[in-house]
Amino acid sequence: MDNTKSELIEYVRENDVKFVKLTFCDLLGRQRNITILSSQLEDAFENGVAIDSSAVTGKGGIDLKLMPVSAMLSDTPWRPHSGRVVSVFCKLGDIDCKPYECDPMVLLEEQVRALEKIGITAEVATECEFYVFKRDEDKIEPIDNGDYCSCAPFDLCENIRRDVILSLEDVGLKPISAHHERGPGQNEVDFERSDPMTAARNFVMFKAAVKNVCYINGTVASFMPRPLSGQPGSGLHIAITLKGADRAATDAFAEGVLRRYREISCLANPTLNSYKRLKKAFGIGYASLRGAAPMRIFGDNIIQLRTSDSTCNIFSVLALVFAAGREGIENGCKLRKEGETDGVMFDSIEDAIAFARKSKWLHARIPARLDEVLDTIERRCKAAKELKTDAEFFDFYADI
Repeated sequence: MDNTKSELIEYVRENDVKFVKLTFCDLLGRQRNITILSSQLEDAFENGVAIDSSAVTGKGGIDLKLMPVSAMLSDTPWRPHSGRVVSVFCKLGDIDCKPYECDPMVLLEEQVRALEKIGITAEVATECEFYVFKRDEDKIEPIDNGDYCSCAPFDLCENIRRDVILSLEDVGLKPISAHHERGPGQNEVDFERSDPMTAARNFVMFKAAVKNVCYINGTVASFMPRPLSGQPGSGLHIAITLKGADRAATDAFAEGVLRRYREISCLANPTLNSYKRLKKAFGIGYASLRGAAPMRIFGDNIIQLRTSDSTCNIFSVLALVFAAGREGIENGCKLRKEGETDGVMFDSIEDAIAFARKSKWLHARIPARLDEVLDTIERRCKAAKELKTDAEFFDFYADI
């Protein structure tokens, strides 16, 4: 819903909303929220709601405030209608309610404006893959053995996808298609393109809808990049339409992203599991633009980035992708030739983190707190390496 502040407050009153979830993402892409009574919403707009910075970066030390964004109201249809609940996405502010420089939403807005200054308006569409498993504490077992575009009775996810799509429509999101993917219990839902901020918000709400609908249906959803050894991984494909760009500008944008992807990697692919998917899907370092490619170009102005994981903070990743692409345009970069193998990806999360720590470019675009985020990613990966079974690994990454 695209509301003004007064319209949002009026909607809450007229629809007997009892609770408002003030929603945000940490820099690892995990949805977080604080729930307030609807009677406190107006005060939240005026004064913000305080949180500790550890909820964002993984390390405390400063106080932040959640600042509701009136245009980002969503219903939560999977919640009980008695005591109705809605979600409002929030920006982050400092203790004086000034914009927090590391807020992923602020970072994305800045890069969208920077693109517009050179005459380009970006639109984003996502294709999101995930697995559905039977709920079992001792093992992980896919809900079915279907494959690409299977139909019932081999596809046992049809009803779940239907319920997810109906929930998304209730929230105001606009999926355009859904199908069974190649892996057992694996699914994909595709969205129509929208402005970058809306697309990012929709992706976060999509993950919440999938997880909640699966829970209600007695199953468990996983966005882990490669939850099953020997089976296809799940990725997040991001299609960027560059309105106002000709083919030369599109090629330069694409090359800019490819040149900077090693610096973006630890945030776009932030788990131990991510690099198993990348290695299986693309090989490491290969920059082909055909077939099983990390990036594809369609027509004169559409780029599809195929490397990101659904475990990422999409606000941060889009901000970095736009910054890298704009850099490519401003520097007049020429798109590499087919088959050139200038390195794009890493073998491991450890290599990606080490590279990011040394990147002046990355530190300039996520100022002040980047090292704390990298510390959090590194701690989680070290802990994951100690796990012994697939079920333990699955539970450890259940929040992504």
